[in-house]
Amino acid sequence: MTTIAVPYGGQPIRQGQHHQVYQNPVIVKKQVVFQQVYDSRGCCHWLGNLLWLLLGGWHLFLTWFTVGVCLCITVIGIPCGIQVIKISIFLLFPFGKSLIYTDDNIKDEGTQCCFRTCNCCFNVLWATTVGWILALQAILTGIVFMLTIWGIPFGIQCCKLAVISFRPFGLDFTATTAEEITTNYYQGRI
Repeated sequence: MTTIAVPYGGQPIRQGQHHQVYQNPVIVKKQVVFQQVYDSRGCCHWLGNLLWLLLGGWHLFLTWFTVGVCLCITVIGIPCGIQVIKISIFLLFPFGKSLIYTDDNIKDEGTQCCFRTCNCCFNVLWATTVGWILALQAILTGIVFMLTIWGIPFGIQCCKLAVISFRPFGLDFTATTAEEITTNYYQGRI
């Protein structure tokens, strides 16, 4: 029977063989980065979303969804309609979600500049035609919500919606939070 010994970082050594001893050990520190993604909404966010839907969020959803469908009927309005439908789905459950501008994730500066320019043109066109009407609806709904103490969080969501009404293009919504975890390990020979 042959005994095999494996020194740290070396090749297997059979019994009777001699292994080389390194005078200058080489140890390399390596770093690994993991990304952990999880849903950041808790119990209170879901309770807020349920109350939002029952107490008045449904009419904002129906308004935005109807405008989105009407825009998608026309060929020219399809890009606007898709974005408006995306915002209307956000309006069903707004608590616990974050707004992200999608052009911030683009690495190439030229492409990022092009996307920002297109989004700016679409936002100006949108705000002067339909956006101000939807913003007015959101502000009036927010004022009605803020008349009571329990409606203040809903009124704040309506104020956020009024801002979104003027700048809907280039937005994305997420309920997840990404966290980077860094781990170190050492590899080398002795």
